Amino acid sequence: MKAIHLITALLLCPTLALAQATMTERSIMNIDLCDTTSQGFLLPDINQMWTTPIQQGGRNGWQFHVDTKSAQATAKSVPTDSIRQIRITKLQVPAEPTISMRIMQFNIREDKQEEPDYNTFTGVRATAIVEMVNDVQPDIICLQECRKTQAEYLATKLTDYTQLLFPKDGNEKNGGQRDVILYRKTKARLLSWNKFWFSETPTMSSYSWDASTPKLTMYARFRSKEDTTKDFYVYCTHFPPSAPEAMGHAVTMIEESIEKVTGGTQPVFLCGDLNLGYDNAILDPLKEYMYHAAATALESDGVYAITYNGYRDTNQKTLDHIFYRNAIVDTYHVKNRHYQYGTNCKWISDHYPLYSDVMF
Repeated sequence: MKAIHLITALLLCPTLALAQATMTERSIMNIDLCDTTSQGFLLPDINQMWTTPIQQGGRNGWQFHVDTKSAQATAKSVPTDSIRQIRITKLQVPAEPTISMRIMQFNIREDKQEEPDYNTFTGVRATAIVEMVNDVQPDIICLQECRKTQAEYLATKLTDYTQLLFPKDGNEKNGGQRDVILYRKTKARLLSWNKFWFSETPTMSSYSWDASTPKLTMYARFRSKEDTTKDFYVYCTHFPPSAPEAMGHAVTMIEESIEKVTGGTQPVFLCGDLNLGYDNAILDPLKEYMYHAAATALESDGVYAITYNGYRDTNQKTLDHIFYRNAIVDTYHVKNRHYQYGTNCKWISDHYPLYSDVMF
């Protein structure tokens, strides 16, 4: 009977059948520069740090130096007035990761035919987006504002991926905006998924507090096809814009969901257009509960790297983010160079895609 009960428990609660990752401590120092770039160092790799006086434009200044023990760790020497901030973060990470993946966040921007042709999806952005994905080769992609026709187009062009998607209006027959999670068929198997809205009635398409439109969060549990003892979770979300009360509730709802769904011990990645900058106080509880990929990666474009352009050179902001728990993130990059993909396509969206290489 005991054996039967054990087998039943494993079927009903598959997490019990998985090996629990042994965790270890990782301490990182990140230097964020005023040009939005960042350099990260593992603290054990740092041999010494010091400053030296220099002449800058006819005035006295200081140069900050970091010397490392490891040949793989790049040393750094920068003028102190180019440093925006220096952070030291102590992380709990898997001691022996066996899985490497690349995860992307991207608000694809819905296709609006009333916009100039160079901004429409069907005009120039569709082929540029496919070219970008084939270049970056992410294993997981979280999309927001993806209309039904856009998802159908991507399904025909990105055949290495399976799509998981749901519309924010709750009507799967409509053609409106969808949150989408694409996952590479050879890397992951979908075990389960669910969704909720930022609302006092979160199980149906709705909005509350000071929000003016429904916004959806999808989350999925995957099992690695490379190491079948490893499960991980992906949250794809979109915060309501210009709605600080609803955004505050959104942070709380996401934390509560992650804790309930994952038990707080499994690798989880949160990707989203949060409509908030890194320093916004609304995100403080989330930054305490999870790690920000840009703030803790050894190779990072920085927490202030521009992720939003609004189709204008003068309207650039940082609105999109990748957070994580129980994993290692070593890189964080934003593809925010213009005319990089497609033909005569300056912007592939009003947001830029960003990605991280993760291990767990």
